[in-house]
Amino acid sequence: MRARVVVPLLLALAATLGLVLGAVLPGSSTAPTAADASPSAAATDAAPSGDSTSGSTSESASPDTPAVGDVMGDGGGVSAVNLPQPQLEIKKLAPGEKPPQFVVISFDGSCSNDIIRHYMDTADAVGARLTFFVSGLCLLPEEQKYLYETPGREPGSSAIGFADDAQEVVQRIANYKEAYEKGHEIGTHFLGHWCEPNDGAVNSWGTAEWQSEFQQDIMFMDDWAGINGVADPTPLPFNHSVMMGARTPCLEGQRDVMYPVFVENGFKYDASNPGVLQWPVKNEYGLWDFPLQTMKVVGFDRSNLSMDYNFLCAQNDCKQEADQATCDVIEQSTYDSLMAAVDALYNGNRAPFFFGNHFNTWVCGAYQNALTRFMYDATAQYPDLQFVSNADLVRWLEAQDPQVLDALVAQGAQSY
Repeated sequence: MRARVVVPLLLALAATLGLVLGAVLPGSSTAPTAADASPSAAATDAAPSGDSTSGSTSESASPDTPAVGDVMGDGGGVSAVNLPQPQLEIKKLAPGEKPPQFVVISFDGSCSNDIIRHYMDTADAVGARLTFFVSGLCLLPEEQKYLYETPGREPGSSAIGFADDAQEVVQRIANYKEAYEKGHEIGTHFLGHWCEPNDGAVNSWGTAEWQSEFQQDIMFMDDWAGINGVADPTPLPFNHSVMMGARTPCLEGQRDVMYPVFVENGFKYDASNPGVLQWPVKNEYGLWDFPLQTMKVVGFDRSNLSMDYNFLCAQNDCKQEADQATCDVIEQSTYDSLMAAVDALYNGNRAPFFFGNHFNTWVCGAYQNALTRFMYDATAQYPDLQFVSNADLVRWLEAQDPQVLDALVAQGAQSY
């Protein structure tokens, strides 16, 4: 288990006294080209302006229920041990047996209170299990921003902002608690989200910067109550050690530097690479590679990576606003693209399908609408399809005989 970290006394005192150590630089991280189909190249994801850490919505979180177990951290905000969570029923395949069609839906940032509730409600309706890659700054209020020692930048610098206040953090904690108790995965999207060409971009980090980012991410989750001054918190039923993997900001990071740090911190997989529609394998560091896959964009005569922002760039030149007619075209194209990819896999090599998202309302909410429709319709149309988390998929893969997995991988990439 990774060691927990409590708020350093001097930093907390400095924040209390209002010591100004730096300034937040506004704006979002730079959005790249819409797609990179080369599995060996680092692709980039969206600047998560659709799910910044600040700005709560009018919909409140569901009421807390009492948590069980001892708590850790100065504020008593998390369980000392990860409490039991509903688990996916895993069946070991016989040689030659057809696997289920796994679909992994994940979200980068995962801050917005009303959007996470929408997807949890949708998941309830179709029996889905989702992955939420939480940005740790979702739990750090603006008034405490200088606690974040931003790698390569002034302390308190974030491309995605901070929580508005402690009340907003409490709402988010209640949502993460509910998500965990329903079987959804909590992973990490790390913190400040500075990407190239900005100073301190993730691609420039060495081992020390990665270790710092990990330790601060642990601190902001495991001591959320102490940082936010919540005197009598309902603890999370888990702590940071529950995290099995991540997607890095903008998919950046030097792999030979960051992967040893991932392994040291107990990770089992990485979801930051481009790839194709085939069964995943472990990389040389022993991490499962769960990529964003190259898929067709129906109606636009092109392909791109399986992420909402890459669709936005393909369909609307990366612009987040459009008239209603354009929004309708984008929604239908995205829905058709999702269904076409899954249909090809279901009737082909049955490789897991990975689709990455942000909590956004881009182009009239087209991506949220398309994904919601897809979850309902794919569940109804394909009897052997299961929406699972990355963590579920790790457990399923590691329960199979190596020879069975080798045969699945040997099928190669699915075309359509």
